[in-house]
Amino acid sequence: MVHKTSTFVTGRMPPSVAALIERAKAGRSVYITDLHALFGALADGESDRLACVVEMLDGTGVRRDDLRVPRLDNLGGEERAFVADYIYAEVYNLISALGGRRVAVHADPGRAELMAMLTRLPAVFGIGLPRSARSGYGRAVNVTDRMIGALSPGAPAFSFELGPPERAPAELRPRPPSVDLIHFLRGRTGRLEGKALIGLDVGGTDIKAVLVDDGRICDYMEYDWYPASFLRSRQLVDPICLIVRLLLARLWIHRLPEADGRQAPLLELAARALHTSMGSAEMTRALADIEASGFDKGLRFDGIGLCFPDVVVRNKIVGGEVYKTRGIRNNPAIDYESDFAELTDLDVRLREWVASAGAVRIINDGPMAAFTAAVEMAASPDAEDVARGVFAHTLGTELGTGWVTGTGAIPDIPLEVYNFIIDLGSWPERAFEPDDLRSLNNFNTGLPGTLQKYCSQSGVFRLALKRFSSERPDLLRELEEKGFVERRSADGTEGWYVPTEPVDQRKPFLEHMMNLPDRERDDTNREIWREVGKSLAVTFLETRRILDPGTDLRFLFGRLVKSATCFDLMVEGARSIDPGILLIVAGTGMANTPLMKQLKELPHVTVAQFAQAIGAVYFAND
Repeated sequence: MVHKTSTFVTGRMPPSVAALIERAKAGRSVYITDLHALFGALADGESDRLACVVEMLDGTGVRRDDLRVPRLDNLGGEERAFVADYIYAEVYNLISALGGRRVAVHADPGRAELMAMLTRLPAVFGIGLPRSARSGYGRAVNVTDRMIGALSPGAPAFSFELGPPERAPAELRPRPPSVDLIHFLRGRTGRLEGKALIGLDVGGTDIKAVLVDDGRICDYMEYDWYPASFLRSRQLVDPICLIVRLLLARLWIHRLPEADGRQAPLLELAARALHTSMGSAEMTRALADIEASGFDKGLRFDGIGLCFPDVVVRNKIVGGEVYKTRGIRNNPAIDYESDFAELTDLDVRLREWVASAGAVRIINDGPMAAFTAAVEMAASPDAEDVARGVFAHTLGTELGTGWVTGTGAIPDIPLEVYNFIIDLGSWPERAFEPDDLRSLNNFNTGLPGTLQKYCSQSGVFRLALKRFSSERPDLLRELEEKGFVERRSADGTEGWYVPTEPVDQRKPFLEHMMNLPDRERDDTNREIWREVGKSLAVTFLETRRILDPGTDLRFLFGRLVKSATCFDLMVEGARSIDPGILLIVAGTGMANTPLMKQLKELPHVTVAQFAQAIGAVYFAND
C-alpha cells in the first residue's frame, strides 16, 4: 500500500529521473516511498521488474519485495547512478530490517545494463571483505553476519545470489500459532509478590533503572554518560554492573527492619549515590561503604530485565555497528571483534547477581518499547488494540524500533530501522562530515539520508541549524550564547557541533528546542517538528511495506515526545504524508499496570522517561 498523498504534485505526469535529480540538487527531499510509488506506476515498456527474496535467519521461510525501476536504455550516467542508489537503498533497508542468510535478486538476464548494476551488489555491500574493512552498506552485512554466528555457529556468512524472474519464489511465511496475546501480556504484569526485580533502560545519553520489591517500586536512578566516547567495551559494561550492584545494596537496605539503626544513614548514602550526579568512582566508594556495613553477600535478584540500543539475539548483544560503540569500533589499539565480545556476554556478567531460578533477559530498546506498550494496553479498556501485535518507536538519541507480533513473539531480526535510507534527495546536506550538525550522513555508515538524521535528537539539531541559519539568525545566536552549539574546525573545515565536554549539552539543547514552539509561536520552529513527523510517516510506510506487522498503530516513546506541543506538530506533519497515520504517545495515559501507576505518582520523573525501565521489570518477570 502506498501513502495517500505525495510530496510530488499530483494530477500531472510523474517527474522524470532528471527532474528528481534537480529536486535533490536543490536541497529538497526525495523520499524513497515516493520513488517506490512513482516507479511502481511505470508501464512495462518503461520499466524493469526486480524481485528481492530474503531467506530469514530464524528459519521462518522467505520474504519477497517486488520493485520496478525505470528502463536504463535512455538514461544518462547521473540518472543511472540515481537508479542504482535507489536499488541499493531498497536492498539495504531490507537487510537492515530483516537480516537474512542470503538475498536473491531476480531480474531479466537480458537487461544488460541492469544486470551489470546488480552484479555489483556483492562489491557494494563488502561481501568477502573482513568486517573491519566494510563501510557504508557493508555495515548492515556485519550485523547480519554476527546474528548468523549467534543463531547458527559455523554457518556460512551472508551472501547475494542473482536469478531469472521465473525462479523467484513466492513469499513463504509460516502460519503463526493461535495465542491469546492479551492473556499472555497480562500474565507478565502479575505474580510480583515476593520477588525482587530490576529494569534497566540503557540509552545514548543516560541509563535509567528501577528497583521493584514485592510488587512495589523501591527506588530508581538516572545515570548520565556518553558511550560514543568510550574506547573499550568494558567502559559500557562496568557502569551497568555498578548500577546493578548499587540497586542490590539498595534492596538490602530496603529490607532492613526499621528499628535497625543502620537503615537511616545507609538510606541517605544510597540516595546520594542514586540521585545525585556522581561519577563511577564516587558511586563505587558509596557502594563499598554500604557493603562494609554488613551487606548480605548472598542476596540476589529474582530477575534483571535490560534494554540496550543495539541488535540483541537471545539475550546477546550482537550488532556492534551503532553510534554508542563508535569509539570502540574506531580504536586502533584493540581487535574490535574480540573486545566487543565482552559486551555480547553482558548477560553472563549480570547472572552473578541473579538467583539460580531467576532470569536475565536482554532485548533491544525498540522491542522493549513495543513490549511496554503492549502490556500497558493489555491492561486497559482498549486491550483489543493489541490483539494483532504492537509496533513502537523510541525517539531519543537515535530512532529505536520494536515489534511484538500477534503471538507475543519478538522476531529475531535486526530491525535497525534508524539505518533506513528514506531520502535520496537533499544533496547539499551531504557535503558535511557526519558529526557536523548540518550533515545528513550517518554517524556509523557515512550513508546519506538515513533516519538517524531525521527522527531523532540529531534530526532536530540538523533542522535547527538549517532553518535558523536562513530564517531566524537570532535564534542561532542564542544557541551559541547558551553554549548549546559551537563552531570549530575539523580536518581544516569549520563546522557546527554540540559540545560534550566539559558538560554534555545534548540534553539541554534538545530541551531548549522543545520549548521554542510555545515560546516563539513561529512557523520556523513549528516546521522543525512537522518535518520530524513527515519522516515518521515515511518510516511508517516503509516498515509497513517491508514487514507487514499487521497493525497500523505506532506507539512513540522517548524524550522527543515529552512535549505535547511538539508531539501534536509531529502528528500534523505525519498526516500531511498519510492522513490516516495513527501515532500514540507513551505518556501518563498508558499508565494502566500496577507498577506504571506507581511510577506515575513518583515525584521528579515522568512515565515517558521511565516507562521502558518498568517494561524491563515486567520482561524479566517470568
